[in-house]
Amino acid sequence: MRCDGVHPTCGQCARAGRSEDCEYTNGQRRARVEILQESIRQVESRIYDLEHPHQQQPVVRLHQPYEPAPSRISSPRKCWVSFTLWFSTGLTLPRINTFLSYSSEFGFFLNGTRFRESSLIRQPIGHHERPTAALLSVVYLCALRLTQDPQLVTHEPTFLSRALKFASQGLSSTHPQKVLHNLQAEILLAYYFFACGRFVEGKYHTATAVSLGLSSGLHLVRSSTAPSSNLLLRPQDAIEEGERIHACWIVITLDMAWAVAQGENPNLDHQQQNSAVDTPWPLEMGDYAKGLFSPTARYSNTLHKFVNNISTSDTGMSTIAMFSKASILWQRADSFGREWSPDLAQTQSRNFQSAFAALDRLIDGFRAALIPPKRIPSPTPAMTRALVVAHSIAHIATIQLYNSKPLQGDANARRKRLSAANVVLNIIVTIPLQHFAFINPIMGTVWLLAC
Repeated sequence: MRCDGVHPTCGQCARAGRSEDCEYTNGQRRARVEILQESIRQVESRIYDLEHPHQQQPVVRLHQPYEPAPSRISSPRKCWVSFTLWFSTGLTLPRINTFLSYSSEFGFFLNGTRFRESSLIRQPIGHHERPTAALLSVVYLCALRLTQDPQLVTHEPTFLSRALKFASQGLSSTHPQKVLHNLQAEILLAYYFFACGRFVEGKYHTATAVSLGLSSGLHLVRSSTAPSSNLLLRPQDAIEEGERIHACWIVITLDMAWAVAQGENPNLDHQQQNSAVDTPWPLEMGDYAKGLFSPTARYSNTLHKFVNNISTSDTGMSTIAMFSKASILWQRADSFGREWSPDLAQTQSRNFQSAFAALDRLIDGFRAALIPPKRIPSPTPAMTRALVVAHSIAHIATIQLYNSKPLQGDANARRKRLSAANVVLNIIVTIPLQHFAFINPIMGTVWLLAC
């Protein structure tokens, strides 16, 4: 509205009954809004100084008392302050809850209850009782992505910039959980970029996650043959050990599934001796707190035994285990198809046919053993989504296998592909949409292959 210049309060504000909001000033005094804005700026500046003690300015600050009102254009410092204030207020809990509702779709492997509690501790970002700055920053970025609040989405580049900066410095901190938390941050960033269609960045953070997972020995949890890693402290309880087991398989799932989506080989070659996966199949996260994981059991060659259809003591029937198995089979089917060549020698051709039949049986057996989403006891929305993804990928693995070059003109192969595609499309029709506001971004590739 246009100010009419009437003293002491302009007519427009007087008629609206908002004289206290009138910004009219005759130059002799400052408007109330200007005074409030200055107070806010002072509070923001103080918060910034408290969180950056090494950058603090002298206590006595000189200023020009007659300077004009500051520009409304945001400076980089003001953007940082906005970033800090958003997570220094009561908005933290709702945003954390928003993220945790769909955290499984970003590859979150930490215990949700513990993460929420530690996130809300009233200590500065980076304090050892809270998650690392890298992890919190990426979680906030993902929460921002999930909320799709128009007022906040405009700040997404700022949140992304801070998350990337903290992640790049994560391993240089003194935080006791820096390795595991930085690994979690890299996984979240990979899924974030894949969800945004930024595949180059997604591949980079996937490779970083695989490298960090291997170097920290997460593929050797409870190994019967290999020593424990020196990078990670001994787990304090079964829940922490469960987090590490989940971390191992979530990294493998991320690597395998997105390798297929990109038409490339995965970063992890489990057939190499130094990359063999001994870590057992994951339980549901809540089962570790219930004491369902044997404290003395040891394992070896878990992944190798699965792809070669060798039974193991742990059946791996949790939802995250089934998601991992489906992704592994999908990658095997994709790799199998790309290995075929019309120039194969007779012996190689026979070996190819034998390997094809074995993989086909393994995929069919896995599909038959998958628990339907509606039959799991006390399912959470995350468990339901994981099973939907696992079922879909398992059927896509069949499509991928029977789409191999030597079978592309085969009528029986075409029928099997169509049958698997129909199952995937039926899953889409029957999923409970109230729990699927967001789903693992790999499903875009899965649905495309089913069409």
